[in-house]
Amino acid sequence: MKKIVLGCLLVGLFSVHADAGFDHRDDVSQWLDEAGGLGFTKTEVAQYLAQTTAKPSIVPVLRNAPERKLLWSGYQQRLVTSSRIKRGRGFVKKHAAQLHLVAQETGVDAAIVAAIAGIESNYGANMGKHLTLRVLATLSFDYPRRSEFYQRQLAEFFRLCYSQGLDPTLVKGSAAGAVGMGQFIPTSYRDFAVDGDGDARIDLFHSEADNIASIANYLARHGWEAGAPWLLEVDTQVEPVWLSKKVKRQGVALAKWQGRGIVVPTSVDSTAEFNLYAFSTEGQSEYRLAGANFYAITRYNHSLWYSRAVVEIAQGIAKP
Repeated sequence: MKKIVLGCLLVGLFSVHADAGFDHRDDVSQWLDEAGGLGFTKTEVAQYLAQTTAKPSIVPVLRNAPERKLLWSGYQQRLVTSSRIKRGRGFVKKHAAQLHLVAQETGVDAAIVAAIAGIESNYGANMGKHLTLRVLATLSFDYPRRSEFYQRQLAEFFRLCYSQGLDPTLVKGSAAGAVGMGQFIPTSYRDFAVDGDGDARIDLFHSEADNIASIANYLARHGWEAGAPWLLEVDTQVEPVWLSKKVKRQGVALAKWQGRGIVVPTSVDSTAEFNLYAFSTEGQSEYRLAGANFYAITRYNHSLWYSRAVVEIAQGIAKP
C-alpha cells in the first residue's frame, strides 16, 4: 500500500514527461523561444538538452532536506561537529590573508565565511556529484511547482557555461543546481560572485579566492553589518506572542526586548532591531534573538536551522 501511495505522490510531483529525454518536447521548444540569449545558439542548447534525461529522484532529495525534517537539536548534531569546526580553523589559517582583506572590504567575519564553506561543500572537498544540466532540466520541465524558478536557473546556467567555456553536460553540482565551494545557484553566480584573486575572471569552479570573496559579497549585499552580533542567547522566560515564525528583516529595538526582561550584553546597540526565534529540541525549545547579520545568513539559505548552524560553527572556529 505504501508503494502505491508513493507512486501516486510522484505522479503529482512530476509531469507526464518525467521519464523522457528533453528533445522533441513542446515545453522545451517554448522555453527556448522565450529564454532570450543563452550564449550558445538555440540549436546547440537543444542538442545539449537532447543528450540529457530526466532525474525524478532529485525532487525527493530536495523535499527531504534535513532542515525540513529534523528538530533543531538533531540538525545541530548532524552539522555542528568538532571535525567541521577543526577543518574550519585550518581553512581560516590557510586563507588568513585573503579572509582578512575580505573582512576589511565587506565587514563579514572570516569565521562566518569559513562556516558557510564548511556546510556547503566541506571546504571545497565536496562541491556536488549531480550533473547540473540534468538537475536543472528536470526541475525546469518535470517539476511544475518550481518550474518558473528553475527555468530561470537553466537559462543562466547556459549563459554561465558559455562565458566560462564549459561543456554544460559535464558540470557537476548539488541536487538544487548549485555549484562551487559556496554552492551558488546560477542567478546568484551572476548577481553576487566576484573576482577574489585579481585575475579579471570569476571562477567558482576552481578558484578558492573567488569563492571566499563571493560568499562574503553575498552576505554584504544582503545587509551584513560589521561588528554586529551574530545571534544572542535568551535564557529568560519567553511569551509565545513575541516569537517570529518567519524570518524577518525588521524587528524590535533591543531596548524593548530589555524592557520585557530579556537580558543581553550591554555592549550591543540598544537601538538595533532583533527578532525572537524558537529552536525545537526533544525537550524545551531554545530561544535566540537575531538581528541584521543573522538575517543576512538566512538569505543564503532561508532555514533558521541552517543559519544558526553557521553561527555555531563560526563561533567554534573563532574560539581561542
